[in-house]
Amino acid sequence: MTSAREINEKLDAILLHHHQVAEVHKEFEKPDFELKHSKTGELATKEDVLNKADEIYNNIIDDLNSLTSGRSMRDIFTNQYYVNDLSQDKIIAEEIRANKLKSEEDKQNPNSN
Repeated sequence: MTSAREINEKLDAILLHHHQVAEVHKEFEKPDFELKHSKTGELATKEDVLNKADEIYNNIIDDLNSLTSGRSMRDIFTNQYYVNDLSQDKIIAEEIRANKLKSEEDKQNPNSN
């Protein structure tokens, strides 16, 4: 995998992460919203969820820093031979669409938690 693609994936992960955190904030505003811990089954607080989100974000940043640390990244995206990977964009769009669909299905079927 090329450096540009790896960096792009991490940048896309950051954007997706910010979107998901914004969704969590919206969900926690609803009075009947409950989120259970995936391993223990106990109810998770907003603070627990946001702490885990911070941990995930920091891991993404650490990965991004390890990709770029000590390497020349000048003109990596302005290189005339660099072509945006449309197939990767399509995969990301499908993942986002699938996540939204699952979220809507979960809203319609509250007993699935």
